[in-house]
Amino acid sequence: MRNSKGNPRRRANDEPKTHGPVNMEGITKEKLKSLIKGDISFDVPMAEHTSLRVGGNAAALAFPRDEEDLRELLLFSRMSDIPYYVLGKGTNVIVRDKGFHGIVISLRRGFKGIRAMSREGEEVLVSVEAGVDLRQLVRFTRKKNLAGLEAFVGIPGTVGGALAMNAGAFGSEMENVVKSIVLMKRSGSVVLKQREDLRFRYRHLALPEGAIILRATLELKEAHEEAIVAKIEGFQKLRSQSQPWKLPSAGSVFKNPEGTPAGKLIEELGLKGHRIGGARISEKHGNFIVNEGDATAEEVLALIAFISDAVYEMRGVRLIPEVLIVGEE
Repeated sequence: MRNSKGNPRRRANDEPKTHGPVNMEGITKEKLKSLIKGDISFDVPMAEHTSLRVGGNAAALAFPRDEEDLRELLLFSRMSDIPYYVLGKGTNVIVRDKGFHGIVISLRRGFKGIRAMSREGEEVLVSVEAGVDLRQLVRFTRKKNLAGLEAFVGIPGTVGGALAMNAGAFGSEMENVVKSIVLMKRSGSVVLKQREDLRFRYRHLALPEGAIILRATLELKEAHEEAIVAKIEGFQKLRSQSQPWKLPSAGSVFKNPEGTPAGKLIEELGLKGHRIGGARISEKHGNFIVNEGDATAEEVLALIAFISDAVYEMRGVRLIPEVLIVGEE
């Protein structure tokens, strides 16, 4: 989907609505600082907080310490008509060069708890908060001899981000292990959603508008340590062989269309290595765009549009971005 200029068109729920520049001067900044116990900064370069290393400034970047902090931020956003965006580790996000004129909220400093809870038959329940690094969760479950998350080793995101996009790899998806999720709605109220009430799709979890994942309960199974380690090492080897990790990227750029992986379609057209400015299609994997050091978000988006058009013209398949595109056009 694209507009007349060839850039990916904004899709529902991909990004928050913004209303032009936000005045974060004077009383607004002081009010925000007084609202929460956690840290908050202003005019923050999002290139420093996203894995692709592109993007303009966010008007504010807040790290709520707990649910009370988060609720205060959401209520302030609603009362002030200032948009917010929840950022995981920024590993599947492209922030436009004009930045985000609102509050970027990160749960990485305050929502970091993991604990094994109880058994239900053969299942072991694990409670994990949204700000936990997904790789940290894999290490935790490995030490506890719990199976079910081996395929996620090496995915550099947070648990909240992985749930929100129903992250997957090597045939596994987050929905396969979820028992329940706790959300904070835009109003600040907290609700529990059981698995049967959640609508997972390929690389997507349908959530109420503006809702934020706080934590999840996962159902895992006990297994022998040797079996878990073997799977983890196997997946790590496959990742290192097929994906570029030495240069900044945002992971897989496009969702896989039915029948053929997006990377294969791109590679069959001989597009690997094609570049626009500092943005280049990886020679190692056709569905990765890497930043050679000086790329802009505009160059990355232009390369995404070029790939999408080329695949559609030559194969009749319209590739849909998996990365989220955020900020002012």
